[in-house]
Amino acid sequence: MKTKDSVKDDVLLLKALPRQPWELDHENIEILKKLGEGAFGEVSMGKLKFRKGGKTVNVAIKQAKLSNLTKDQIKEFMGEARVMRQFGHPHVVRFYGVAATTEPLYMVMELATNGALDSYLKKNPDLAIEKKNEMILQAAWGLEYLHSKPVMHRDIAARNCLYGDGRVKISDFGLTRHGLTYQADPNKKAPIRWLSVEVITQRLFSLKSDVWAYAVMSWEIYNNGIEPYPGMMVAEVAQRVLGGYRMELPDSLSLEIKVLIARAWAQNENERPSMAEIALELQRITGIVRPDFVAMEAQIKKELMVANNLTNKSHVRKNKAQKGRLPKGM
Repeated sequence: MKTKDSVKDDVLLLKALPRQPWELDHENIEILKKLGEGAFGEVSMGKLKFRKGGKTVNVAIKQAKLSNLTKDQIKEFMGEARVMRQFGHPHVVRFYGVAATTEPLYMVMELATNGALDSYLKKNPDLAIEKKNEMILQAAWGLEYLHSKPVMHRDIAARNCLYGDGRVKISDFGLTRHGLTYQADPNKKAPIRWLSVEVITQRLFSLKSDVWAYAVMSWEIYNNGIEPYPGMMVAEVAQRVLGGYRMELPDSLSLEIKVLIARAWAQNENERPSMAEIALELQRITGIVRPDFVAMEAQIKKELMVANNLTNKSHVRKNKAQKGRLPKGM
């Protein structure tokens, strides 16, 4: 077949193609209940059946119909899946894979038992300060992991984290970018209440702008999930932040944690601590022992390989007639 020829439906593949652990089959995914609407379409609760042993797990499923999306939305959907498939950390939402050979496309992730972190905080306003300290440390571990890649999340907020089985999990990677800095389009809307000084003025994102947003999210956690800068309109928030205003933290919070969050809100990004430094300091303050995340990442990735009946050797997709191809960008 010449390179300019198109691939048609019902083509018999003569050469085996490697199958990736994140490539899922629609027939192994069951939609059970709609949870809400996402940026690309419905988000549902369902079940994923693994190829090996028939084991099923509860999952969250993002659905997308290409015909209903703009080119930018398709790019964002595929980009989110491409970013997530490299992760394996207990404080980053687990990515099972994508079913993309027919529509609607399914992006399949773990289902957090308590849903979005901001909602959980609002429903549980009497959480002990020690539990909230644990939450901000867990979020720090998750964000530290992303930054080690290096990956900028660019939308850290309580609404974009999940909470389940006693763990905070970083989620929602639609705006994530690889690298140390990213110049965003100044004409696109942005969540001002979570933006650092340099992002408000220049739309210049970095790992240190994530650190700022993390500090805002920590404020959310200590204030039971309410919206940051309460009582202020967006324009006032931007003006006050640029003028040096910072939100107050609860009196019950230890001085050491207050100082740490204040450092994360430094006007000059170079004066903010890294997420690794924040995690280390919180471990010292709380006395919570750091788990072996390297071993846990290896175990998470191994489980996905085994569950999908794959090994580290070459795997093949079904070489029957293929009804579709993976969308560009996967």
